[in-house]
Amino acid sequence: MRMCDTTKGLQDPHHGGSQPTTPADPRAAAPTLPGSRPRLRWRRPLLALVALTAAAALAAGCGTSGSGSGSGSGSGGGGGMYGGAAPSGTTPSGVATVATASSSLGKILVDGSGRTLYLFEKDQPNRSACSGACVAAWPVDPTSGTPKAGSGVQASLLGTITRGDGSTQITYNRHPLYYFARDSGPGQQGGQGIDAFGAKWFVVTPAGSAAGA
Repeated sequence: MRMCDTTKGLQDPHHGGSQPTTPADPRAAAPTLPGSRPRLRWRRPLLALVALTAAAALAAGCGTSGSGSGSGSGSGGGGGMYGGAAPSGTTPSGVATVATASSSLGKILVDGSGRTLYLFEKDQPNRSACSGACVAAWPVDPTSGTPKAGSGVQASLLGTITRGDGSTQITYNRHPLYYFARDSGPGQQGGQGIDAFGAKWFVVTPAGSAAGA
């Protein structure tokens, strides 16, 4: 009896054997089992992006750390708690001048540039009670030698003291003289009558007393 070969249509005519049929992409044919995780090809790029972001943030933090390390120093020449900048004449290269100028308070003491000078009621005769943060807000009136008397000033009342840091400060009638950091130019008396650092501050008359006190 002749039997029919049912595999004939699957045989390779050249090799005489059968050739199985496979999908072009095995991953496309593989089913996703319940509970299994799909392969996330974006995981590595995402991790790299996170790492780069963290590195940039760390670099930015390192770039700003330590900046402004001198800010807040009590001995600086800035305005301190009062803001503003120290007068340009607080570090003279030569001998300073004390003169007088007219103001709403009458005649008052000013420096050679016309900036208002002040006394501090807490000071003792020829002895300053202002240092640290106080000097930042009320810079001293310095000189490199015996100060010169300008118009209206009594030369006999001018003097100097040596401060703890070795600098020389001008005195008038034995009052150490100061600027007010928020006075930005001649003709300003913003520090008049202010109570700060333990006592009041006043502009100085040609007689060597507190104006308006």
